[in-house]
Amino acid sequence: MASWTYVGPLNFAVFAVPFGVDLTVVIKELETLQRAHAIEVLDIELIAGSADGGVRREPFENASADAAETDLLDDEDLAEIGRELAAGERALVVVYEDRSLAGVAGLVGGLGGRNIWSGGIDAADLDEESAPQEGAGE
Repeated sequence: MASWTYVGPLNFAVFAVPFGVDLTVVIKELETLQRAHAIEVLDIELIAGSADGGVRREPFENASADAAETDLLDDEDLAEIGRELAAGERALVVVYEDRSLAGVAGLVGGLGGRNIWSGGIDAADLDEESAPQEGAGE
């Protein structure tokens, strides 16, 4: 991680992509985000389903050391991802630290403050909270 004085929220994203697509542009974008200190990639995996219903990791071609596979995902994670894949798809999994507020955290620390919470909110939870309530406004 970039700094032990601030550890941003740890997140992951799983993208289904068709077999055979070149992911070089995606890797380059992840590298751009890392150079900008917006994220730190902790793990990147390419997961494919097999004919027997199992899943396997696939090697990346043209992946840099900054976007290396570290095997943070366990067999249960792989199986769950595999269940979501349609025929002809594989999954791109990115585990990352959100560093976008590291500068703010540094400034707060410089003022004698400290980070006491950080984390994520599931977008589905936001949708429930922001949806109009039945009977509201009647």
